[in-house]
Amino acid sequence: MGWEAMRRIVVGGSIALVCGSAFVAAADLGAPGPYGWASFEDEIVDAARERTVSVLVVYPVPAEDVEPPRPGFPLIAFHHGFLLRGSLYRSYGERLASHGFVVVLPTYAMSLSSANHTELALDARLVIDYGLGLDRETGSPLFGRIDETAVGAAGHSFGGKLSLLEAAADPRVRAIAALDPVDGGGPGPADPVLFPSVTPERMGEITAPLLLVGAELGGVNWFLIPCAPPGENYQRFFETASSPAIEVTQRGAGHGQYVDPGAEFLLSACAPGTAEAGRVRSDATAYLTAFFLGHLGTDATALEWLDARLADDEAHGLISVRRTESGGT
Repeated sequence: MGWEAMRRIVVGGSIALVCGSAFVAAADLGAPGPYGWASFEDEIVDAARERTVSVLVVYPVPAEDVEPPRPGFPLIAFHHGFLLRGSLYRSYGERLASHGFVVVLPTYAMSLSSANHTELALDARLVIDYGLGLDRETGSPLFGRIDETAVGAAGHSFGGKLSLLEAAADPRVRAIAALDPVDGGGPGPADPVLFPSVTPERMGEITAPLLLVGAELGGVNWFLIPCAPPGENYQRFFETASSPAIEVTQRGAGHGQYVDPGAEFLLSACAPGTAEAGRVRSDATAYLTAFFLGHLGTDATALEWLDARLADDEAHGLISVRRTESGGT
């Protein structure tokens, strides 16, 4: 869908353009940042592959006394979990946008019988192409405002795997953050063409810094199988990482607690967390924000803040942390 068509949908009222409040820049990267935010929805159509991806775009709105960064805002593609949708991670998009990131949250067409991970990885590349294209589209609210050299990938569960699968093939991805990623395939024996494994097979191709935030209870068998089986979870990605990597285990967290409210039925198959869900999301969002601010070049002190925050949370028994030798911040 072209920008003019999308604009008509916004004006027609079927898409809400909602601005958040602008905040004064704060040293606490776990709090909202100096920007307000706005959002719109659109569709990406790949006619050659007969694929359509719906997207929610959340982007920064500078206050009158806040200058946008130069050469522009970094871009993050944030991928949802299996059978979920992008809007269920809106809180991450809003918080990241408040710190100066353009966040594209796609919703992929998938089902239990049609989740072809190879095709979905190509869709993930489309999402990055689309996001960067907003910088070049006259009339777009992001025209000339995106830094095409600062691209990050993030995601939860299957979306975490998708972020890594895309990063292995796309050098534009400069930093990756995955929330309880799962390197699984479809039901039954895994087809290596439809469901290519990332760890250990593709980890050597990933050179970007990596943050892995995992749920301590993700591997608990609650309904038939664990939502994040121990043999395919965030720890396996960390142990085979070749790029600088940080692994954060959130104590008492469940696999489904990274999702905004609205998918309780689908997530009821996952072992419930004993930690408070709001805190799990809030802490994970703080870690992602600082990580991306540091590695995508918008805040030189962000990695120092992340170090201090992780040390404090670990001292209070909320998390445990591992790093690769080259992965310290």
